[in-house]
Amino acid sequence: MITVKVKSKGYAFVIPVPYAVLRMGSGILTSGLVQRKMKDWMNKSGGHVGEDSSRNPDFDSDGRRFGTELLLSILENASTQQAIRQLIKDLQRCKGTVLVDVQAQDGTKVLIKL
Repeated sequence: MITVKVKSKGYAFVIPVPYAVLRMGSGILTSGLVQRKMKDWMNKSGGHVGEDSSRNPDFDSDGRRFGTELLLSILENASTQQAIRQLIKDLQRCKGTVLVDVQAQDGTKVLIKL
């Protein structure tokens, strides 16, 4: 189980993330249905994913489109789902490993541990 701990002056909470949830999430992301929905979403938005008129007009929306297309091509690859499953299995073997341990200047601390 991955444990995410966040501590600040006013609050502290722990979010446990079971590996079963990670496996389910990876299966959903690599499913054909989600990929089709993402392609439809891109086509309906006129090729500019999530464009906001209040943003700076010099913002490179083509770069954002390229990033989305790259993500889709990775998810469409047949070996991606197998690689993600193997990664989750390997993470399960590394119990106790600290992935992130940072502290901001205001005293907020974030710890992500396997």
